[in-house]
Amino acid sequence: MDARQVSRLTARWIETLSGEDSTVISGLGVRPLLAILAELADGPARDELIEAAGGPYGGLLQTPELRMALGLWTRPEIPLQPGVDRLLPPEVRGQLTDQEALDAWVVEQTGGLLKRMPIQLSDDVLLVLASALALQTKWALPFNEYPRGDRRWLSRADQDLDSLQVYDGPTGPLTVITVVGTGEFDVRLVAGEPGSGRGAVLAAALELTGDGVSGAELLADAPSSRWKRLFSRERPAPAVEVIDSMSPVPTVVLSMPYFEIDAEHDLLEHPEVFGLTSAMDTSTGHFPGLSPFPLAVSQAKQAVMARFSATGFEAAAVTAMAMAAGSAPMPGGKALKVSLDQPFGFIAVHRPTGIPVVAGWVNYS
Repeated sequence: MDARQVSRLTARWIETLSGEDSTVISGLGVRPLLAILAELADGPARDELIEAAGGPYGGLLQTPELRMALGLWTRPEIPLQPGVDRLLPPEVRGQLTDQEALDAWVVEQTGGLLKRMPIQLSDDVLLVLASALALQTKWALPFNEYPRGDRRWLSRADQDLDSLQVYDGPTGPLTVITVVGTGEFDVRLVAGEPGSGRGAVLAAALELTGDGVSGAELLADAPSSRWKRLFSRERPAPAVEVIDSMSPVPTVVLSMPYFEIDAEHDLLEHPEVFGLTSAMDTSTGHFPGLSPFPLAVSQAKQAVMARFSATGFEAAAVTAMAMAAGSAPMPGGKALKVSLDQPFGFIAVHRPTGIPVVAGWVNYS
């Protein structure tokens, strides 16, 4: 699985979401379904799914902290093609019976972080294909928790000045603070200039490469040549200020709200993002590699959650697609203070590969 494929899908998706409220999505949860369906489809549906997935199905990302799973359920009257075994072996398949059985699978695969399948069963639903993921990681450097107004706030002082980087984004400077986990996953907190929109900030953050201007450079007496090249001297790093500190060791002092976000998304509101426009056409079937019975996508939804606490980060997502019948025959003395009082983004990233697991926005204003 290529990090660029998941990042591209996630960025395209986040830019289509309306509003500026808190939310969270998982492009990683959607992509395996698109790639699998692309291999089983034909005609325009296949071409659109290949473009959206960005490449062939390459398996699931599995680590001690991240669990991913696939499930396929069919009505008894829907036969499957023999080639399905290569992508969806018998052990991940079951008979489509009732909503409770699907919900139980969600609870099992996410460790209870999510409770129900976002797809709603009806007499028209002949097949359900779903993915689930659950991420649980602990911080290498935990936060302190304290009350602030009616919210729980978190703070810590990190001696790693490189944990803070400022990038030249397409809409202005982006401040990125990396909160390192004890295993293979980190969470990047992203602040744009005040007033920057959710879609622009997160899309830009998902496409960043290389190093920005580090916290050490920001603390230097004179701005670095790279800072001068990227920004005017008067242009501040968003959400960052230099403060006096009691500690002789330079630190990045981060304060931010505890957050827990739940969201549900209907992928068919923007089918072009996911390559599902043709696959929704019920006048014909689109997946001869899946079943000789003509099938078209009738539902595509994702339920997702993320929780950032003093000790770690948890996220889970279940993405499901339901299919109905197609009607036609088949074819040092100073510190950097970062206070995330403004809306900000977050991206949970697999450090070895750069694959984003979930991306979201926190807006308590």
